Amino acid sequence: MRFNLQYYIFIVLFVILLSLGSFCQADDRARDRATLSGIQSIIVKVHAIEEEWRAELKKVGLSESALQSSIEHQLKKDGIQVIAEEASSRSEFEGILNVRLKFSDPEPAKKQFPTYDKNGTIIEKVDVKKRYVYAIRLNLRQLVSLKRDPSAEAFSITWQAESVGMRRLAFIKDDIKSVVDVFIEAYISENPNSIKK
Repeated sequence: MRFNLQYYIFIVLFVILLSLGSFCQADDRARDRATLSGIQSIIVKVHAIEEEWRAELKKVGLSESALQSSIEHQLKKDGIQVIAEEASSRSEFEGILNVRLKFSDPEPAKKQFPTYDKNGTIIEKVDVKKRYVYAIRLNLRQLVSLKRDPSAEAFSITWQAESVGMRRLAFIKDDIKSVVDVFIEAYISENPNSIKK
């Protein structure tokens, strides 16, 4: 009985959180933030969005390629050097900013609106007000070495932020931008002299 009560309390708190819109949290303690110091360039990597969501997300500009371009532009606008993955040297002066999105469909469409092609034929019906449960995870990986064996190197996550919420697809773009802004603020605070404006 105790387990069930805790489970229901968790569900109620989660629903309250979702009803408030979104919630962003970052591992932005001083020691995590300090790991960003000395990184001179960033590679942005948007990880594959689940197949079932690709078409729907593309309609609102949330395709993998559109997201990557948008995030790269946001970083460059704030003076952070961005390089393509193909141009990477995988050195200790580069960081890989990974972006992962997860979605869930908590409610059925309430009111659908038709979308027409050039000939006036209905091609799809969409509910622009439908809300989705989503999670955005942003993390920075970089080359690190083990203290006990400095010759052993690996890429490891040293900083991360995430946001969860329940919103319309069009508004999720704003939350992605906000999570990236958290990274930008942390990066600039540790690398004020490397910003190129």
